[in-house]
Amino acid sequence: MIGIKASIAGNLWRAVCEPARRRLGHALDDPTAAQQAVLQRILSNHADCGYGIEHDLCAGMTIKDFQSTLPIVRYVDLERWIERMKAGESDMLHRGRPSAFERSSGSTSGAKWIPFNDDLRHEFQEAVRAWMGDLCQRHPALTGGRAWWVVSPLAEPGAVTSGGIPVGLVSDDEYLGRCEKRLASWLRITNPANDNWQQGLERTAEQLVKARDLRLISVWNPSYLLLLWEIIVQRSGGTADPREVWPHLTIISAWADAGAATDAAKVRAIFPHATFQPKGLLATEGVITLPWRDDSLAGVPALHSHFFEFIEWPDGRCRLVHELEQGRSYEVLLTTGGGLWRYRLGDVVTMDGMAGNTPRLRFEGRADGVCDLRGEKLNPLFVARIFADVARGFSLLAPGAEAQHYVWFTQDVDLSPDLIDARLRENPYYHHAREIGQLSKVRKFLISDPSPQTIYLDRCRELGQRGGTVKVTALHRHSGWEKWFHGKFIP
Repeated sequence: MIGIKASIAGNLWRAVCEPARRRLGHALDDPTAAQQAVLQRILSNHADCGYGIEHDLCAGMTIKDFQSTLPIVRYVDLERWIERMKAGESDMLHRGRPSAFERSSGSTSGAKWIPFNDDLRHEFQEAVRAWMGDLCQRHPALTGGRAWWVVSPLAEPGAVTSGGIPVGLVSDDEYLGRCEKRLASWLRITNPANDNWQQGLERTAEQLVKARDLRLISVWNPSYLLLLWEIIVQRSGGTADPREVWPHLTIISAWADAGAATDAAKVRAIFPHATFQPKGLLATEGVITLPWRDDSLAGVPALHSHFFEFIEWPDGRCRLVHELEQGRSYEVLLTTGGGLWRYRLGDVVTMDGMAGNTPRLRFEGRADGVCDLRGEKLNPLFVARIFADVARGFSLLAPGAEAQHYVWFTQDVDLSPDLIDARLRENPYYHHAREIGQLSKVRKFLISDPSPQTIYLDRCRELGQRGGTVKVTALHRHSGWEKWFHGKFIP
């Protein structure tokens, strides 16, 4: 009976998604017109919010006028507006009040607060529908069984801001349209609720093993799926065969670029009978790219969701989507119906091919030095603040050799790495990765060198940086520092 319901729901879902798939296909042939329409929609709905009035925005303004009127901003530039929104004020960064706030990792604080409203919800839904429509067209077997996906791991049931606005969406289904929500109960394997992440992981693994009709697995970091599979293998006494556990598995969708590449390769090796689809670039703030037509190619911009600009990296020139050049790298600027205006996202993409007349974009990493082994998104400014608060002398945080934990390189004899680990948990993504076992706790390496800064500069020069431009940072994305510093690991 479950299989029949899932098949019916899958085919209905495909029909719901088909219009969005067609819209994106047409938009890829004329990205300029698609992006102009998106900007006009956002301006028509929200130009007369407080932020828009302060910057003289108006409906109908040209892209050129929009760019000359509005500054490029980071989160810190919008924080005073967001604080007023959290307190319950309306018509700040967008018309009306947010329906919720989603939390994302911050640079100098533990988290950023991203407003979520109906317009942003619809922008997410448009991208999800186009992605699923294309996926179902290319892999019709998907409609014959159930799916398991993880969207938002940072939900905080019952939490509200000072103005009474919910923190986090009620469930992953909030990213879906009204029709898809009704179908989800037949199609989707629900993630079990549990306050203890390890217990939740165990229950999820137990539930997935029973789902022999499973056709689609969609997670963000592939390390999460590897953790679940490890539990399944342990429970089977080491005999679990992925082809027997999920004989009909068709698609695994997960990150595969930048820091996720190693774990993506492991997933491919474990599940050779399923197609691995590198997931597009999606942030709490919005959808940047989605897979399209060929899983071996880079993703395409979500042209019907948000208005995109691109800062050519690192020289700073601002480009529109149709102006991008093959092989060049760009930092993404995002304007959304959720109240982000020319928002500097910090993600760097490289143009890698074309889809129609639209550049395909591949995620390269973060422009701001963020380290992201397992989705934790640690920022060097955030780490520096922790060291300034509690540590003495030179301190550096860097990935361990196996990229399963961080190593704290320090001259501070007395301070415990447990305190550093606890402070890092102020970042909700790091806390989540630690809770479910994607990352183990910080290890301490006590440096005996009298001048570790000099050794740091030597290593950076070895990595190709010019000596005169190297700045000592609290967080470095390269591992292997224990081979450069003299000292020892502290148990």
